[in-house]
This record gives sequence, structure tokens and C-alpha cells, in this order.
Amino acid sequence: MFKSLFGGKSAAQPPSKLPQLNAFVDVSVGGRAMRSVTVEAVSAKAIVTREMLGSVGESAVLVYTTPSGRYRAATKIAAVSASSTQFDAPKKVSLIGAAVGAQKRQSVRLDALVNGQWRFAPGGLGSGEFGRCTIRDISRGGCSLILDRPLKLHTTVEVRIQLRSDAALTVLGEVMRHETIKASGKHSHGLRFQGMRPEEDQAIIEFINRRQAELRSRGLA
Repeated sequence: MFKSLFGGKSAAQPPSKLPQLNAFVDVSVGGRAMRSVTVEAVSAKAIVTREMLGSVGESAVLVYTTPSGRYRAATKIAAVSASSTQFDAPKKVSLIGAAVGAQKRQSVRLDALVNGQWRFAPGGLGSGEFGRCTIRDISRGGCSLILDRPLKLHTTVEVRIQLRSDAALTVLGEVMRHETIKASGKHSHGLRFQGMRPEEDQAIIEFINRRQAELRSRGLA
């Protein structure tokens, strides 16, 4: 991680106005066309996204949605690597669209438990048999993988989600967080999806919306 992520002056923006970890943001650097990338890290001092998007010092505009609304933030590139871009924390964040309540939030994240399968994927290639798992907090950028065993941080796994009775989606994910669930003794891992194609992203959105509609019809959401 970039060292300056934890140094320098804080822009003192409330977390509700900053992009969420593992969420997608649309980024325009130097007035060029917008690109949609995943947020890798967020603090009061910096925002880090995937991909090298420009050069140090270039101005940038970030557009993103949080549970509190849709925002536009102007900033500059502070550092770059071959796979990441670090932006200065924006000093000013503008609200460009109000949140439309729980239904809007549910359309981009599924908090319900879903049965799935998983296996290790060293080097991005699935290895061995799939085992059963539980998945929750599914979003376009990642999910929570719940297992009987702990996984090391930055382990790469394949996760298979049954989108419909006749269709499953298998995606790569990197373990970014781990915690033990005290009530059950199981282990929850925060995954960040990797290498998502547009059609896979759309499939996840449709799956989340469909499941949320089902839960609402049963009075469970």
C-alpha cells in the first residue's frame, strides 16, 4: 500500500461522503473519458483504486454512489503503481443525487445469506474440488465468504454463486479481511472480486435485484 495513504493532512470528509471499499467508482483523469474501477482502500487522507489511471499530479474527477447519495469529488493523483492509483482525499465533495431509500441500497448489495461453493485459485486458476460455503453481502465489487476454516489475507479463491436454477457464476476473489463470528465460530472473509467482465457485473446486479424483490414479496426485506 502507498505510504502516503496514512500521512499528510486530512480532508476531514465524513465517511458517508467517501467511496466505499470494494465499490465501483467512475473516474475521469485530465478530462479523458470516464473509466469504472474498484476501490481498494479509503481513508480520510487518500483513496486508492485499481489500475494505473494517469500520472502523478493530474487532476481527476470521481463519481460514485454511497447509501447517503451520489457524489462527485475533484482531486489529484498522488501516486501510481502498475496496478493501482492513489488519489488525494478530496477537499470538496458535491452531492449530485439524493439517496432513494432502502430500495436503492438493496439494488446494489444483497445482505441475505446465499449458499455457494468455493475453492482455492492460486495464480488465478481454480484448483481442486469445490467445497460448500455461505455467501452474504454480495455486491458488484465483492462479497463475504463464510467458512468453517480461516483463510490467509490476500489468498485468491474461486467462488461459485447460483444465479438461477440453470445458471451459475464463478468469479475470482482476493481475501482482504477476516474475522471470527463469535456466535458460530465460523470465519467470515471479505472478498474483493477480480477481473470482472461487464456481462458478469450485469449478471450480479440482476441477481441482487431479483433476490431483493423475492425477499420483499415475502416481507423479509
